[in-house]
Amino acid sequence: MKQIRAETSLDLETVVAEHGETALFRGQTSHYGEPRLPSVLSSFDRQGCIPSEMLKWSRYVKNVLDVFLKGHGDSLEFTQALLQHYGWRSFYIDCSSDAAVGAWFASHKYSESSMIEMSEDYEERPVLLRKRMAQYSFEEGDGHLYILDKETAARIGSVDLAALSIEGYRCRTEAQSAWLIGPLRNNPVPSDCFRAHIIADRAVLRDFAAERGATEMSAIFPSPIEDPILDALLGLPWREIEMGGDSEVSIPAFKRALDLPEYKESYVKIAWPRTAFYSGDTVAEKFESIDGDQFGGIVVSVPNVVLFGTADSSTPMRFPKVEALMRENGSITFEIDELIQHANLGHTTFYQKGIGVLPHGPDLFEVCELVVEHPGLDMTGAGFNKGWFYRRNPDGLWVREIHPDECDCGSSEVHGSHISALHIAEAYLCEPEAFSQTSGVLRPGAD
Repeated sequence: MKQIRAETSLDLETVVAEHGETALFRGQTSHYGEPRLPSVLSSFDRQGCIPSEMLKWSRYVKNVLDVFLKGHGDSLEFTQALLQHYGWRSFYIDCSSDAAVGAWFASHKYSESSMIEMSEDYEERPVLLRKRMAQYSFEEGDGHLYILDKETAARIGSVDLAALSIEGYRCRTEAQSAWLIGPLRNNPVPSDCFRAHIIADRAVLRDFAAERGATEMSAIFPSPIEDPILDALLGLPWREIEMGGDSEVSIPAFKRALDLPEYKESYVKIAWPRTAFYSGDTVAEKFESIDGDQFGGIVVSVPNVVLFGTADSSTPMRFPKVEALMRENGSITFEIDELIQHANLGHTTFYQKGIGVLPHGPDLFEVCELVVEHPGLDMTGAGFNKGWFYRRNPDGLWVREIHPDECDCGSSEVHGSHISALHIAEAYLCEPEAFSQTSGVLRPGAD
């Protein structure tokens, strides 16, 4: 790998031009590794994995892809791309096909701070909001622009993220001409991927980027108005947290469901009703019954992994523990301690909070979604959406059965997620001690 000192913007342009369209670029304000052997690791390898957060991020990212970019929800590369570019971690490293983007990152240093804002819900009740505010700022010193070989990267695994574009908008991945290389697992990017390492004064790199349109942070990080993916992620419910400090302060405090860094001021004095501030209310404690449940039954509180996790789709559809509970109690509702917002319902006050299993005669069961209405600080209603129906065969296997009262959305993806949740709930009923989150069984309206 060549190591080159660039003294001027023209020097940079000359080196970049030598590599043409067969190169990728990555900018850093610091060099890691040996002088001629960079050590570039994925964010997972640098920071590790938090399984519960990874499940939540992945669940929301997949939903966003399914809504805005149909056909990409099952793509590991695109899922990892959104994790990487919107604030979580992945097994990939990011780079760009645009040298100006690489130069911008090589000349601007990342920093982050926690901010507490006072806001109000739709009923003008005060809430405290904790946000992660991030920025890239120019600082004097040297920057590092790496030129990588696109063909060599392809042998490891690479993907052009230009497909993550929505007509009429400007998503972050598009603004950054983003590529991913990987997956990398506990290994740095191989040395033969690197063609050159350019070292330059950050002012030179900044000017090179500015001459090509990368003049400020908004050019690299589009606002939520320009980027509907970011808008959907920022529109997720807020979750109450403990702030510590003065115990006499009675104003509840919240953080975002996905604690992502924000690059633009997002203060709102009075939030719309569609902004949910969730304090941990449960359906069993709030309501005597659930709309759409004509059978009566129990609510089982279960770990969040029941909805955020994914069961192996090849697992036989046998649910003996669930059936035993239904024989004793009627319908069963599996409820998590979270509100889940579907991206296509971001303009409403409705959230998924679990799944329901309703008996419809001998060996016929409906598996549906538990939905709650939650404007602002209030949980005001709970009900079941229509689900799909399943017949239990003599051998105990459940089989899909077309029914006149079924949900007509036609989405095997949506209803497959309900069955996935049911598999995990069955596993929890079989071995609750294997799940770390405290759960239990409640009847609607119980004290």
